[in-house]
Amino acid sequence: MADKLPFEAADERLKHVYAYWQAKCAGRPMPARRDIEPAELKLVLQHLMIVDVEPGPRYRYRLFGTAVTEAFGMNPTGKCVDEVMLGDYKTFLLGLYDDVCAAKVPVYSTSIYGTKRETQMTTQRLMLPLASDGATVDKVLGCQVFVHGSAVKTQTVRLAQDKAEPIGNAAKKLT
Repeated sequence: MADKLPFEAADERLKHVYAYWQAKCAGRPMPARRDIEPAELKLVLQHLMIVDVEPGPRYRYRLFGTAVTEAFGMNPTGKCVDEVMLGDYKTFLLGLYDDVCAAKVPVYSTSIYGTKRETQMTTQRLMLPLASDGATVDKVLGCQVFVHGSAVKTQTVRLAQDKAEPIGNAAKKLT
């Protein structure tokens, strides 16, 4: 049996978005973008991202919350992940998006995140698949929070059937 503990320790804002996404599924494997009303997520709006899945696949930032913009030091709205991210972090993020699209289930990930302003902080991210046709992931709803001084373990899990399944999502894991 897979371990449930990783997501149970997640930030409450991520749990809020996950519960919202589950409610919007309404018996389907995943909701469509038209089911998501960012205004209904007002408490976490600054942490939200909506990413378009384009052929290739490529992942284009459609919405990028202000808290995430501040932590990243830029607003990549309208740009693709592979255009704005670099090195191992780019590989890691692309692996997460690839997994969400292939597995068609939410992915929760924690990692150490370094910025120009801070020596180091921990980030927790939740990536939730959206599908206009009910089957093919065409958008990803993301929520990312940054925690200073946290000792959260770096890990990535798939949230499927109320279980957390560890996944190897990138050629080189971030530490």
